[in-house]
Amino acid sequence: MGEVPPGPSELLDRVLADGWRVEFLTRSEIPSGPPTEPIRLGDFLLSMVVVRALREAAEIVGVEVPPMSYTGNRGRLMRRCEIPVTVEEDAPGCMVAAKGRDPIRIEVRPVRPPRWVGFPRHADRMTVAMPIWHDPCGDLVDVHATMPLRLYLQMEQDLGVRLPGSGDIVPRYRSEVVEPDAGHVVFVGTTSSPTGKDYGVDGFADVARHLLRRTGLDLRFTLLTNDPDLPPVPIAPGVRMRVVCGMDAADCVDLFGSAELVIGNDTGLTHLAALSVRPGGGGPHVVGLYNIFSPLKWNTGSPRHHSVSTPLAQMLALADIDIYINQSGFYIDPSLWAEGAELSTAPAHIVAEFAANCVGWM
Repeated sequence: MGEVPPGPSELLDRVLADGWRVEFLTRSEIPSGPPTEPIRLGDFLLSMVVVRALREAAEIVGVEVPPMSYTGNRGRLMRRCEIPVTVEEDAPGCMVAAKGRDPIRIEVRPVRPPRWVGFPRHADRMTVAMPIWHDPCGDLVDVHATMPLRLYLQMEQDLGVRLPGSGDIVPRYRSEVVEPDAGHVVFVGTTSSPTGKDYGVDGFADVARHLLRRTGLDLRFTLLTNDPDLPPVPIAPGVRMRVVCGMDAADCVDLFGSAELVIGNDTGLTHLAALSVRPGGGGPHVVGLYNIFSPLKWNTGSPRHHSVSTPLAQMLALADIDIYINQSGFYIDPSLWAEGAELSTAPAHIVAEFAANCVGWM
């Protein structure tokens, strides 16, 4: 509520003196250490804002940031991160560390405040969801709803120093592609929940047809998928579409850099598209398709990251809850919303019209 950070905290003093280790964990608090199941890509990308906050806090108080290292299974992607890290090994789990004599562990889960291991939890800190952050703005109130910004603001309070919060607060990933290919559109058809959050090949093909009809441009399309059974040939009459299966996230950064527009399921690669940046600082406009999660919370915060969402997703955004973990700890069953939760009910012509407007193809 407009609270100013109290000044450098004991936590900040300790991490500057002893170093730190950020452990990116799955949503469950069991196990409490690095999980054998790797953290999902989208959750990891958003949670990397914690590393940025730690670096910035050190710079603000005039302390040199020690060399940082990454250990995990996304080493190729981390070599493209704009925050410099040394990739030490390909191993289970996922962590970024700044060396020190006795590094402090920081457990980061996507829907909970960061946990400083060895320090007592704040009595007012919720255990099942991130707190709501507000700031007065004249006669109105700014509501900070995106997950990365919530983590960033929580770190600001924990460390006690005002962080700059400029630009895309989530670290970005460097593409080697200098300029986009005119008219190149990428569809992200991958998802961790194919039965729940997938717009489907037919849906993306319909969007492609509507884009061609509405813009009159010579567009070409690339469909990213993890389905090896899709044919590597055009899948829609009159649509030039290349199917790419199982592309590594690090290679996707260059693919996204070559695109003017990315449209995708609410999934990690769609977030990565919004965080992919060309050498000149630009990147594609990205439209995420949301049906059972909040388009406000699960968003990178980049001005290039847009959304089209179902009625259920919009209601979850207004209520600031998730279907799996909400403030009351109850599960919300998407099936109770019938078509209001079905991503297939987002009309392809609406998706195409909105996306073309974002790029300026209208």
